[in-house]
Amino acid sequence: MEDNNERKQENFEDIDSIVFSADITNEEALLLQLFKEQQGKRLICPEAKAYQDFIKAYSSSSGYHIFNGDLETLAASDVVLSFGVWFQDESTEYSKLLHKILEEKKPKFVYMHPIEDATLQDSITQFIKYEVGSEEGVAALLAYTYLEDKELPKKTDDILEEFDIGYLSAESNVGEEELESMYGSIGENTTVSLILGTDLYTHPQAGQIAKLIGLLERHAGVNVMCIPPAKNALGIGLICDLDEVVEGRSVDYNSCKEGSYVNGDKSVYMGQEKQLSDIGGLNNLAKTLGLHEESLSGYSDHLPVNKGFQILTENLKKNAVYQLVPQEIKRELILDEIDDLPVYDGALVYTYTVEESRMEGERKPGILYGSKQFAMATKLQNEDLISFEIEGIKFTSVFKIDTHMKGVIALNPVFDIKLSAYWISSYRFSRLAFEKINNQNIGNNDE
Repeated sequence: MEDNNERKQENFEDIDSIVFSADITNEEALLLQLFKEQQGKRLICPEAKAYQDFIKAYSSSSGYHIFNGDLETLAASDVVLSFGVWFQDESTEYSKLLHKILEEKKPKFVYMHPIEDATLQDSITQFIKYEVGSEEGVAALLAYTYLEDKELPKKTDDILEEFDIGYLSAESNVGEEELESMYGSIGENTTVSLILGTDLYTHPQAGQIAKLIGLLERHAGVNVMCIPPAKNALGIGLICDLDEVVEGRSVDYNSCKEGSYVNGDKSVYMGQEKQLSDIGGLNNLAKTLGLHEESLSGYSDHLPVNKGFQILTENLKKNAVYQLVPQEIKRELILDEIDDLPVYDGALVYTYTVEESRMEGERKPGILYGSKQFAMATKLQNEDLISFEIEGIKFTSVFKIDTHMKGVIALNPVFDIKLSAYWISSYRFSRLAFEKINNQNIGNNDE
């Protein structure tokens, strides 16, 4: 958006869709939602939309509007499971924090992911490697394992009993003995936490996965944390009614960063950075809605109480604030039968976010990292320069063999999360079709 307030107001009056990233504050999100309600604007934030849909589906089985787990419970847990979390991802500050807790508290740690993570070797008690795309099957196996001896509503119990556990185990490559080993470490008084990550939110069956995991919180007492995929994805997801796609004329809204955020611990806190050149723009536009607060922060007391937000005292408005309290809700739970699990053959690539500036020895953007096995499967050699495309985004990368890696999944770290709205909301694993810069076609191109 332009800095000129009159031009901003003209843009808002004339456009149909407002596009923004998940770094806007709760107060900005509230005003944008009011523009939607009163003027019919479409709100587009792909970083938060998939997460919002996941949380809504999750709440239909958990019975609460957000997950109950938090860092305090995680730090006190005897057993911690992670599912769909890549701890080298830096799109949220919580990856490093969670890793630190695992290192310091040393719980029994069950790491579930298609890729082995060498940085977690000292923390992992059990590694459960599942097939790419099989997350729905893994969620069903977890639900079946944890809920087999629990009293459930008859309808839910009947659906779980209909799952073909043998098929799901075989296709996901998660053995029943692995599940028994995991569950065997849990006693009657064991505190269990489950960390969920971005791999799940963008999965084609994300809604079903969310419902299955929500049952673990509700009926098995598992403390679940759904780590947000971006800075204020949770706050935006609770405040805004987000739309899928842009329609009509659109404008990009850039945050002035004045106001509060919600982090992965469900804590509301005041941001410390402000874009001084932009402050007042959205607040002035709010006058067209009949609102007349002196600053964006003035809307902190207008955030939805039914979503766990609180009215603040003057003292609380200055710094750290409070934690959202999960609100009980009633939504109809509809679990689907599980069709055939997808199969991802050939060489694959996993794309995730890192900071642009990297320390020595850490993985850098512009480099595709793969194992010797990956190199053999794709006929790539170390230092080959290749080009490939993921969801319409073109990459030119140097291929490097990482001798610590295994399997046929390459790592593609990137730092520009605003590359593509569609890419952001897509499943992180993709089949790799590429060519060397000398135009020799290789990889999966002939399939």
